[in-house]
Amino acid sequence: MSLRKRLMLRFALVLFLLMGAFSALFYTLSKQNLRHKVLAELREAALEAEGHLLGNEKVVRHGTILLHLPPHTEAALIRNGRIAARTPGYRPEICRPLEGSGEEFLLLGGERLDACYWERFERPFRGAVVLQKRKIPNETLEMMEIFAAVLIPLTLILLAMAWRLIGRILEPIHLLTDSIRQVRVDNFSRTIPAPDRDDEIQALTDAYNAMILRLREGVETLERFNSDLAHELRTPLTVMKGEIELARRKERTPEEYRKTLERLAREAEGMERLTEGLLLLSRYTLQNVEQSFEPCRLDRLLAEVISQLEPAARQRGIRFLQRIETSKEFRGNPVLLRALFANVIENAVKYSHDGSEVGIRLEETPEGISFTVGDRGIGIEPEKLRRITERFYRADSARSRQIEGFGLGMALVERAVELHGGTLQIDSRPGEGTRVRVLL
Repeated sequence: MSLRKRLMLRFALVLFLLMGAFSALFYTLSKQNLRHKVLAELREAALEAEGHLLGNEKVVRHGTILLHLPPHTEAALIRNGRIAARTPGYRPEICRPLEGSGEEFLLLGGERLDACYWERFERPFRGAVVLQKRKIPNETLEMMEIFAAVLIPLTLILLAMAWRLIGRILEPIHLLTDSIRQVRVDNFSRTIPAPDRDDEIQALTDAYNAMILRLREGVETLERFNSDLAHELRTPLTVMKGEIELARRKERTPEEYRKTLERLAREAEGMERLTEGLLLLSRYTLQNVEQSFEPCRLDRLLAEVISQLEPAARQRGIRFLQRIETSKEFRGNPVLLRALFANVIENAVKYSHDGSEVGIRLEETPEGISFTVGDRGIGIEPEKLRRITERFYRADSARSRQIEGFGLGMALVERAVELHGGTLQIDSRPGEGTRVRVLL
């Protein structure tokens, strides 16, 4: 059974219970109101008749009571347990249940009611004045008939409205179900428009859309990783295969084998660096990166990176000018932050002239923590600067063959900055150098 039908059955059950309880309460109150109304009317008439009958007025003649009574009302005078006088239409069997019960009022019947009231007295003799009213319209039944005539259509209208309302409430769930059925690895494009109301359905819709976006980003990242890896590994694999084929064609000297192995080792190391860079780019997303955040001392991370890169820079006579002016903790991913520092500084060293200087500065500003690296190297042309953070793009194609790298460094820097909610600014002039500023 569908959720809509189950909700409808529960609503109908609750509605019927409420309607039944309300009907019972309405019937009870109506019956009590009719009883009080008839009792008050008969009591008033009985007291008036008692005054006439006991006031020595000539209202009894030949055993017949001569009184002006309300319509459909009969009376009797009881003396010493016997009927001393009565009106012509009095029926003693109706009031007989009250004779020895001590009760004073009786109301019975169906569509037409009969009522009886005993007004007992002790003086001047022991007796009672009995009033009897017949053919009383049962207002309770009449009101219940009217109530039922209104209640049944009202109940049907409420059920119809509930059916439509439940359908509207469940509509986003149906859309969600349809979207889930269409989800495939090659199709994460469909999201559900969020409803205007702020409720659980909107929360469910938002959660589903967020999940779809995470899955889409994950699949796109995986596809991009596979494509990039296949593309970039093709060249080193071709080189390695060619070296191996050349070595197998004829006997080589030990020195030639050593050089071949060295070339293969360099290609393998390059492939390892390439794979590590691609994995680092694809491992973290905006949705999962915060789970890897921890308090980091940026000054210590930067000092570690500088100590690792300084020997290679010193071989080319390049000197680091360091200004580390903050020791404040920053909550972030230490692997990404270390890669960010390393790639920016390594790029500055790669494209700097021998014997030049590279400025490195880490400071706290009103906008956040600023990391700046400047060099006086070859610089980047404006039309190439816009593409500097693209994967595998290398601005200086002429020198790319002499300078090791795959063009992943600045792409990784941009991704690390994005994942930490920072900003990246790159300024460069050909022949004058490049300045990279990261604000976290």
